[in-house]
Amino acid sequence: MINNGKWIVIINLKSGKKNFRIQINYLFQQLKLANIEYEYKITEFAGHAELIAKNYANKKFSNFLIVGGDGTISEVINGIFHSNIENNSRRIAIIPRGTGNDWARFWGLTRNYKKSIDIFLEGKSQKIDIGRVDYFLEEEPKKRFFINSIGFGLDAIVAHNTNYLKRFLGSHSILYLVALLWAVFKYKSKPIHLNYNDVDIQDSLFTMNIANGCYSGGGIKQNPHAVPYDGLFDTMLLKKPTFNDIITLLPLIFNGKILQHQAIESFRIKNIILKTQNGKYFETDGIISYYVAPLTVSILAEAMEMIIP
Repeated sequence: MINNGKWIVIINLKSGKKNFRIQINYLFQQLKLANIEYEYKITEFAGHAELIAKNYANKKFSNFLIVGGDGTISEVINGIFHSNIENNSRRIAIIPRGTGNDWARFWGLTRNYKKSIDIFLEGKSQKIDIGRVDYFLEEEPKKRFFINSIGFGLDAIVAHNTNYLKRFLGSHSILYLVALLWAVFKYKSKPIHLNYNDVDIQDSLFTMNIANGCYSGGGIKQNPHAVPYDGLFDTMLLKKPTFNDIITLLPLIFNGKILQHQAIESFRIKNIILKTQNGKYFETDGIISYYVAPLTVSILAEAMEMIIP
């Protein structure tokens, strides 16, 4: 299967810089030994992977090997889905090199690049779901796609803080914890109007994470039962927690037992509509996007293939 068409290898140099040249040279060597045709491009700025992926998709490339983290994967997904590529020919593979590697973690992929390359060469594939969000900005309709999760409220604030801290502290998984603790005791719930599964909610929202994969924030399990191939999102919602709720919730975020807390609401959906604004921005796969309501999140079932272990 991996020999079916040429691959574009999209590389993020800033995702885990250590031993980069050795790892990339080894990758190219293995691709040549396996007689896999490829081209490669190295990203130079934020959002570049999206432009590269869209350009190559429009050149009729349908195979994308991503060397990077969650943000790079998300950019590539957006490039693919904003292109003219046919629905039945989208395929990705990943070699994890990011800060959190949450999408890779679900599949059991690690920073062991030789093992990741071996998995790629074996060529086993799985159909996966993709998320889509439609919203407005300056009265213009916009759309964004995500592979792992989308977050609102505190979830978006933590992603924003993490990206800010990276400028000063570099890419370390502990950044998510620092960003969470920085925000959790300062952030206040904001009004929200939601509609999903014929349920209408007008209340306050502290945080909401809508998940395709179960990990976020460098290994946090906000939606521990989410799987990216069942045609449904798992959603975790926290409306207006007390101080005691926050204190007792924090340990549960890290051990996967968050849904056991009485303050947490969880449900499974194919789509959800936010009818009112809740903050200035949301996050998809750790990437911040500014928006104006109404906003709709929907799932694209079995929208592409991924090379998996």
